[in-house]
Amino acid sequence: VHLLVCIPETSRIARNIVMSQGRKGMDNEAVDDFKGLVCFRYTLDEDDMYQTFDQWDELAAEPAAAISSSITNDSSSSSLSKPIAVGRDIISSACLLRASAALRTKIRSRGGDEVYEWERWLRQELWLQNQLLAKQHEKSTSTTPLQPWQGKDFFAKKIQPASIVLHKFRTRQFDEFSFLSKDVNKKMTKKERSSVIARLDFLRDVIMGVTSAKEAEIVVLDILLRAEEEAASNGGGSSLDRYLEEFLPLVESWTLWMALTRPSPMQRHARVFSLLDAMDDVDSVGAGIFAEEDEMENLKAAMDEYEFGASAGGKRLAAAILKRMSTHLMLEEKKGIPDGGDVSVDFILPSKFAKGSEWEKQWPEEEQRVEWMNRIGNLALVSSRPRSRTARKT
Repeated sequence: VHLLVCIPETSRIARNIVMSQGRKGMDNEAVDDFKGLVCFRYTLDEDDMYQTFDQWDELAAEPAAAISSSITNDSSSSSLSKPIAVGRDIISSACLLRASAALRTKIRSRGGDEVYEWERWLRQELWLQNQLLAKQHEKSTSTTPLQPWQGKDFFAKKIQPASIVLHKFRTRQFDEFSFLSKDVNKKMTKKERSSVIARLDFLRDVIMGVTSAKEAEIVVLDILLRAEEEAASNGGGSSLDRYLEEFLPLVESWTLWMALTRPSPMQRHARVFSLLDAMDDVDSVGAGIFAEEDEMENLKAAMDEYEFGASAGGKRLAAAILKRMSTHLMLEEKKGIPDGGDVSVDFILPSKFAKGSEWEKQWPEEEQRVEWMNRIGNLALVSSRPRSRTARKT
């Protein structure tokens, strides 16, 4: 009996071989390759390997229809540790966002090349954590052998929390965040809580609706993870206030700036990474990061020039802005904000109308109509999609 064994030189070659064998492995994605690295190559004990593998599978399962019913806010334990199914795509997105934040570099999600950057992120975290453990072990008097930080710890401390938080953000489960819980963050007032939720809802709408703002999710996820960690360890405090009261409004402004001005990917990543650096540096608050961004002063001009009604992305952005303005006014008037939901916009001055109609009499000049038609002032927020043809007789 002869047995032919193929030992590919790289994981990429091995993956291509598997995917070429009929249908077997055809649905394999880059995040599955990374799963193998974390669970097996960088985890030492065999039992830990398979336990981590099973935990990853539980996390990667399709989320239940009513996930919030199985979750309760418990001040004695962090919500990050609760087993939640978020789906494989969320895990992949979380890995891309967290690796970009940790490495301070743009990671492309195409062709599976992101696995190499993910492994670099993994190796960096293992080195940093093991350096920290070694220093702590030197200061202690314990004779117990040092247990190194490995793949199982990386999954439990980095991948799982980021995936759960990202899932809650994208699905608008803001009430599930510990830092917004009345039991955990007792100092936060009802208005402050509603204001944070309004900001997060706006960020979610813009990031998921406008391509030029998607990089902002890197720093949003970072803030949410820091806030959850602060709530779990201290139940709030000055650091949590700093993230929610100083950096979250700044991220909101910068996200709007990116959506309106559509800077290059390099410029967008530079803004995001400078914010991450500022959050790492306590002394940066109130420093040049706020003053040197001239683009922020031009937001009003960009709003005036942007043709919101000319594209689907522009309409989504207009809907997010108008909804955010509405919630702001409701908070100022001490009214409760409605539950977040998808909204759309409709033209006030219609894009098309019958010849000889009242609209044509009021706006006889076509050039003037075109100039104002797509401005945000000509768009009204509606709670559901308008009919394709709406009768406008007045």
